[in-house]
Amino acid sequence: MTDSKDLFPDPEADKKAYLAAQKRRNIAIGLSLFAFVVLVFLVSLTRMMQNTPH
Repeated sequence: MTDSKDLFPDPEADKKAYLAAQKRRNIAIGLSLFAFVVLVFLVSLTRMMQNTPH
């Protein structure tokens, strides 16, 4: 027969796993957003430098 622990997982452990995964996702989204901002800045800087007279 199976134990009741197998049928009903610990909600506290489940919540910790959920929060850990959420934190990893938030870090990934933050790094992606930062990389996008840097990319837009560099492209803008490059385009502005092309329009300056030498």
